[in-house]
Amino acid sequence: MQGRGSVRYRARAAPSAGGLIGLALVVVFAATTVLALLGLLGVTPSTISQQVLWLVFLISGAATVLLVYLVIGYFSIGYDVTGETVRIRWGGRVDEVRIDRLTYAGPAAAVLGSSIPNWQPFWPGYYVGRLRTPLGPVRVVATQPVSRQLLLSTDAGHWAISPAQPVAFLDQLALARRRHASDIGSVAIAGRDDLAAAGWTAAFPTLSEARQEARGRGLGTLVPRLGRDPLSLVLLGLALLLLASQFVFLLVQSSRLPEMLVLHWNAAGLPDRIGTRREVWILPIVATIVIFANVALAVLAASLERFAAWLLLGGTIIVLVLVWIALLVITL
Repeated sequence: MQGRGSVRYRARAAPSAGGLIGLALVVVFAATTVLALLGLLGVTPSTISQQVLWLVFLISGAATVLLVYLVIGYFSIGYDVTGETVRIRWGGRVDEVRIDRLTYAGPAAAVLGSSIPNWQPFWPGYYVGRLRTPLGPVRVVATQPVSRQLLLSTDAGHWAISPAQPVAFLDQLALARRRHASDIGSVAIAGRDDLAAAGWTAAFPTLSEARQEARGRGLGTLVPRLGRDPLSLVLLGLALLLLASQFVFLLVQSSRLPEMLVLHWNAAGLPDRIGTRREVWILPIVATIVIFANVALAVLAASLERFAAWLLLGGTIIVLVLVWIALLVITL
């Protein structure tokens, strides 16, 4: 028998373009960081001063770290219904909404109307923050705009969320609410008809339909989607092959390289930086960091947006090709 604090229903956030936008931003800033680093190391020709390169490297590097954190937060959004509370998860934060204190659970737009501003942080398809409304502060943890958000209200606060199967979520919430024998007062928990009346045109399954769908999938859901997608496997294999070949190439060439090498040429094609052959190893090491970071993000992205995983793996291959070009220019 499940305890009142155990998770009875776990809902993912509705898929949106927010993950793809975040992953694209990570790729752009990570590539900028790598290019700035290559310029600082003198691997690629650059007319930009060292001070500017350092500034670009630090800013883009910090932005990359922040964006990676936000993207991980996006893919961690979820909503758990227990016997006592609704747990709203984002990143390492968990908000607890007491079920016995609910006064409303239904479409947010029906209550908030036009009070929500057009822009919400962080970007389209990814909304996390605290908004001021006539009801008071509303904590938003959602992947859909206000027209597709559910509002949970208690006497202690308000939360806006966007579960992937809102009818199933509200169905389970109503069941949990009815389990409280000491239920005092009334609470409005919306259903399929209420969502349709609010303009939700998509067909959302009920709790029983969602359970049947989950049973039909069986153990297949335990296999990461990335590992079952042929194109993702091809891109990942190509990336690993390019990375491994870089290390093999340097191992073979290491004994033949002079102790000192030209690492950078200026805009006129003249060498302006000399370094030891050991410094060349920085390139595949940087490539290794990039591939591990992008593959980790691709695994997260594949569960919601397959194209985002392709974008990350394709960007990884581009970075590895650029590193290969730099290696050939330096060593040959």
